[in-house]
Amino acid sequence: MKRTVTVSLNGNAFELEDDAFKLLDSYLNQLDSYFSKEEGKSEIIADIEARIAEHFAEYTVTSKQVINVEMVKKVIEIMGTPGNIDGTESENPHTGKTYRKLYRDIDDRVLGGVCSGMGYYWNVDPLIFRIIFILLAIWVGSGILVYLILWIVVPPAITSVQKLEMKGEDITAEKIGKEFESKNK
Repeated sequence: MKRTVTVSLNGNAFELEDDAFKLLDSYLNQLDSYFSKEEGKSEIIADIEARIAEHFAEYTVTSKQVINVEMVKKVIEIMGTPGNIDGTESENPHTGKTYRKLYRDIDDRVLGGVCSGMGYYWNVDPLIFRIIFILLAIWVGSGILVYLILWIVVPPAITSVQKLEMKGEDITAEKIGKEFESKNK
């Protein structure tokens, strides 16, 4: 019989075996000390915790399922350790396929960031989408309506994790930290 601990990650409750909790707590403390000098440390850690919660949600089939040490180790392998970030340990890259998600790019926008977000999603220069919307607005008249609908429906990429998802990059602790750093320059 093993003791379990209930933890909250990104507003979601998860049941962890006691040894899995100790491993996760140690990992988060390492990340906390690694990012301690960063100006937005709390936001970086919150993004990492949100990503960990997403992975735990994928691993649990029911709400009563308990997270074990193997699941925590898989998540740590995917996210990367502070040693990987420092370059002091050999890197073990995540081999899973990362899919792009459609977001509005609010950092590289002309109006609402719809074209920039679509450019990242389809890996095409956003200028092409801007030209298409202008041509549709001039000739058909529906370009403005379609753009406004997309502006309302497509969510903006606000957090570091959302920006990495928009770009189709692996979401690791290192990349979350770098994305946050580049956002605040």
